[in-house]
Amino acid sequence: MKKNILSLSAMALVLGALFTACNKEDTTAPVVTLTGDASKTVSLQGTYTEEGATATDDEDGEVTPTVSGTVNVDLAGTYTITYTATDAAGNVGTATRTVIVKNDAEDWAGSYTVVDVCGGSTFNYNQTVTASTTVNNKLMFSKFADYAGNTAIYAMVTGTDIAIPNQPAVGIGTNNGGSCDVADHTFSSTSGNSTSNGFVITYTDAITNPSPCIGSASCTATFTKM
Repeated sequence: MKKNILSLSAMALVLGALFTACNKEDTTAPVVTLTGDASKTVSLQGTYTEEGATATDDEDGEVTPTVSGTVNVDLAGTYTITYTATDAAGNVGTATRTVIVKNDAEDWAGSYTVVDVCGGSTFNYNQTVTASTTVNNKLMFSKFADYAGNTAIYAMVTGTDIAIPNQPAVGIGTNNGGSCDVADHTFSSTSGNSTSNGFVITYTDAITNPSPCIGSASCTATFTKM
């Protein structure tokens, strides 16, 4: 009888262990694996191709992740794409990818000292160059040619070349009492290229208004990065 009691007790322990194992709570989240690199850089106004991700769960096997987040290739910046997988027990696993949308001319941006030889005179000033966040390979000058108010001039970069497309600047300059101190100008470059620590632009500065001031000068500006 004692033997039977022991046998029944042993069986109860085994059944209890089996019951506990069968009802063990699933607390392990799915493992999400990115397809492709965790960080990706694309050119501004270029193309972003979503590579996706896969997920595996220790109980449910393969789980399909959902994707959240978007990449705006028309606006430079850093974007995060999140991949989320949920198993049958409600456990959630995630992985993220960082996508950098970058102006290809971004390395040209910065603070510069400028030596500008124009019409036989030399001008020394500082200049800030910024990369456009909406147009690839476009650079903007904070005060081109050292004229007050001349804040809208831009350049386009192609490889190691830089060019100023023909563009007007209305009412620029500082009024010191001269009739031509403040005038309308047109700027355009004839050549431009990068150097080891900056770039050089040869350009034409033409006064278009008022009429007594009409004329042009050939200028060469040497930009040296600070």
